[in-house]
Amino acid sequence: MSDNHAFRISIIDYLNAAPLNYGFKHGLGFEHFHLKFHVPSLCADRLREGLVDAGLISSIEYLRIPSLRIVPGLCIASPKRVRSVVVLSKVPPEEIRTLALDTSSRTSVVLSQILLRERFGVHPQVVDLAPDQTAMLDQCDAALLIGDVAMRARREGLLVLDLAEEWHAWTGLPFVFALWCVREDAPPLGVPGGAGPFFHKSLEMGKQNLATMVDEAWRTIGWTKPELQEYLTENISYSLGEAERDSLALFYEKAVKHGFAPELKPLRFL
Repeated sequence: MSDNHAFRISIIDYLNAAPLNYGFKHGLGFEHFHLKFHVPSLCADRLREGLVDAGLISSIEYLRIPSLRIVPGLCIASPKRVRSVVVLSKVPPEEIRTLALDTSSRTSVVLSQILLRERFGVHPQVVDLAPDQTAMLDQCDAALLIGDVAMRARREGLLVLDLAEEWHAWTGLPFVFALWCVREDAPPLGVPGGAGPFFHKSLEMGKQNLATMVDEAWRTIGWTKPELQEYLTENISYSLGEAERDSLALFYEKAVKHGFAPELKPLRFL
């Protein structure tokens, strides 16, 4: 099948997305799908521009991109502590005046500012920078880092705000970082159920191969294998259930209130 007619999926190549992507990256539906690899911010941009038909997008982008459908039951969430989405600060959170924002991120950029404003009572000046910890902290009091870069970041001598942990302490809810979303004008797949079941099957394949992902990540991230296993099974959750939907509703309400999204809209599913 040519790229012009394939169902194009944008893939986030972070460890937290690896179980969701596993099947697609290992041949699932190869006759239907064409894979493209992006950081979260570019994934959202490509989906908005119609350059891909589906993407694992930062959850805030659902409010910003029109005509999307969410793949039901799936997400990247954290029940409490996420460990890979952090603000690293040289000062206590109440004293942060300047914040460097990881340009790879969209949802965490919004979440970090909501937490600092509403939970800690500060409204720092923000600077968008590439995810380079040293450069970010040279320029600012604190730095937001996400994904594998955050997992590898130096934390000695710095105050660490785990954003999911702060959200949970504040609201009692998990936090939803990303959603599989499909454009309404995506090409139909000539199979029963369409594209939706493939996303669930890809995660099933990922869960069956966690040891492989842990082994690969151990070589690149530097955490121990037990730490990586805990990360993929306890720090990260892939189920979009009632608590996750409640959390999204609250996050979206606050995002609109602070001007980070144009307006609220209901969750619409495939």
